[in-house]
Amino acid sequence: MSIKAKPSFSLKDQLFNKTAVGKLSTRLVDADPTFRKKDFERDVLARFPKLELKERIHWIVSTLETYLPTEFSAAKNTLLNALPEPLDPNNKDDDFGEFIWVVPGEYVAKHGCTDESLGESLEFLREATKRFSSEGAIRPFLKKYPDETMAFVRECAIDDNYHVRRLASEGIRPFLPWALRVKLPINTILGVLDPLHSDSTRYVTRSVANTLNDISKIDANAAVETLRRWQSAGKQNTSELAWITRHALRTLLKEDNPAALTLLGYSTQPKFRVSGTKATEVVNVGEAFQWTCTLTSLLDQKLKVNLRIHFLRANGTHSTKVFAVKAGSFKKGDTLEIAKRQPFKPITTRTLYPGTHFAELVVNGIARKKLAFELVP
Repeated sequence: MSIKAKPSFSLKDQLFNKTAVGKLSTRLVDADPTFRKKDFERDVLARFPKLELKERIHWIVSTLETYLPTEFSAAKNTLLNALPEPLDPNNKDDDFGEFIWVVPGEYVAKHGCTDESLGESLEFLREATKRFSSEGAIRPFLKKYPDETMAFVRECAIDDNYHVRRLASEGIRPFLPWALRVKLPINTILGVLDPLHSDSTRYVTRSVANTLNDISKIDANAAVETLRRWQSAGKQNTSELAWITRHALRTLLKEDNPAALTLLGYSTQPKFRVSGTKATEVVNVGEAFQWTCTLTSLLDQKLKVNLRIHFLRANGTHSTKVFAVKAGSFKKGDTLEIAKRQPFKPITTRTLYPGTHFAELVVNGIARKKLAFELVP
């Protein structure tokens, strides 16, 4: 028996709808007065109800093939002239643009990833990413033309526009969500991240951290050593580099990686005592598991306290998820009263299976007091 919530929110309807398609078609008419706006909108919207988010993007691209010029350069120029004004280059973060402008880049990726069109296609992506990220569109080029595309990426990394600089780091992520998988040498990726880690915009440094977090899943040592090298270089201000480091190591921290813990100042041999532990023994679906205890620090030290829950899976094994409790510096004798509540409500991202689960306290990677509890429907 499995329990999972049904989606209550439709991202596809929020991002790709009649209004969004209308914005695209209106700009296309401005670029080419012969563009058949009403027919294009009719054909696109007719299939939307049956399509998921990415399928809607692909369908818009496929429909454009009927309405744009057959010759690629002519179609690309129409799309280029249809692009809206660039996003404000003076912003620092959270200026993502409108999702409908992912479509021109995806069209170029589909039709312009050829020997004849490589140069003009990449230059189009440089412009398109100033309206909405071309991170997904650049992936087919990286796969088919890695050397040429990486030369372009390195140019983007030193561009004046921070959206273009972000394309350099985000486009080469090993595990970019919703995108074609592209396997690049880790040293090649790090060569791009090195100058970008000292960027002045959080939009770029967040991307750098995300890319390094992806690398940590392949080569933990490479990620940690890169951060150590950046600390020694002193090219980024201390607080921003500390943020990058925490964000880049988030996966390794969940895995209690000793090198990651040490880099962030957490001893891998903390001295502490746990007392008065109590935990819910039976949890009804829809209610919450409760863990309480007292943690006493036996030294002056930095502690990262988590609750790790072992969720029952369909095959009878368990998968773990870490929930943060407290992180900070403790003096010898300091106590922390822990009362952690974890809801067991059905959600769309996790399927619940009734049966025996486990919970344990984890301090700097050291687990204590593993207790079982039953989840019942």
